[in-house]
Amino acid sequence: MIFEAKDLKIYYKTKKGFVKAVDNISLSVEKGQTVGLVGESGCGKSTFGQGILRILPPSTFYSGSLKIENQELLGIPESSMRKIRGKKIGMIFQDPMTSLNPVMRIEKLFYETLRTHEPEITEEEARKRTAKVLEKVGIEPERMREYSFQFSGGMRQRVMIALTLVLNPLLVIADEPTTSLDVIVQAQIMNLLNELRKEYDMSMILITHDLGVVAEMADKICVMYAGHIVEEALSEDLYYRPKHPYTELLLKSIPNTNINDLELKYIPGSPPDLLNPPIGCRFAPRCPYKKEICEKKVPPTVKVDKTKVKCWLYSEVEQ
Repeated sequence: MIFEAKDLKIYYKTKKGFVKAVDNISLSVEKGQTVGLVGESGCGKSTFGQGILRILPPSTFYSGSLKIENQELLGIPESSMRKIRGKKIGMIFQDPMTSLNPVMRIEKLFYETLRTHEPEITEEEARKRTAKVLEKVGIEPERMREYSFQFSGGMRQRVMIALTLVLNPLLVIADEPTTSLDVIVQAQIMNLLNELRKEYDMSMILITHDLGVVAEMADKICVMYAGHIVEEALSEDLYYRPKHPYTELLLKSIPNTNINDLELKYIPGSPPDLLNPPIGCRFAPRCPYKKEICEKKVPPTVKVDKTKVKCWLYSEVEQ
């Protein structure tokens, strides 16, 4: 196992109290595996991704366990964490323009990244490695002398992917890597990511709203709602045999291209306020199968066939 989060809590400290953005979740990633993390905006997906790297505000509260190759990440000093960021865990952010320094040439960005983890590296060696990885993502090595603002959105994202891959990390967190791109470029970037993941034998956590993308790329999918993972299943099982009501409604919300069924389906209501989440199941206020116990107690996570599901519909049967 490359990565494991166990009973992880990540709370934001505010003047009104703690925002329970990630609340007691567990997730593991095997070597070479892609795990999809899906759910509505505000459910805690990006907080989880950034929390793994510990790049959230200093006042953020963590508890539980985060391990990469059995090395615990919570509680270790910042100096140790710097050696892990990039080298063992890489991250591709939503908007490459805010991640790439606009006043630094591309080759300088790569040199600084490499020198941070390999202090003895020469500029010439760094230039060769930069050229090689840029070619992998479809960018001519000559363009490393340019600045990030001279590239299009799709090309900037390719640079960001190359910057992540140059250190050959064990795990890559791709946080909605195609959000700001048009549909054609989105497909190109996702295909590129998938090919490079296989070539470099990397593990990946793919954070996205797009259920179509994870269907093609992910081996396993975790559905997140209001800080909880409510369902974890193999991709095929989740799409054809969803267990949790939220997963079922999410899949029904995907626009249908069948001309005989043009009605746009949606999930009524809104996700709860994570400053004061519901006492019981967090999806209960929006759930069509709600029962009395759902509003009183948080359901345990149980295994149904090969799927893990956090729902009283199955928990009572198990008990």
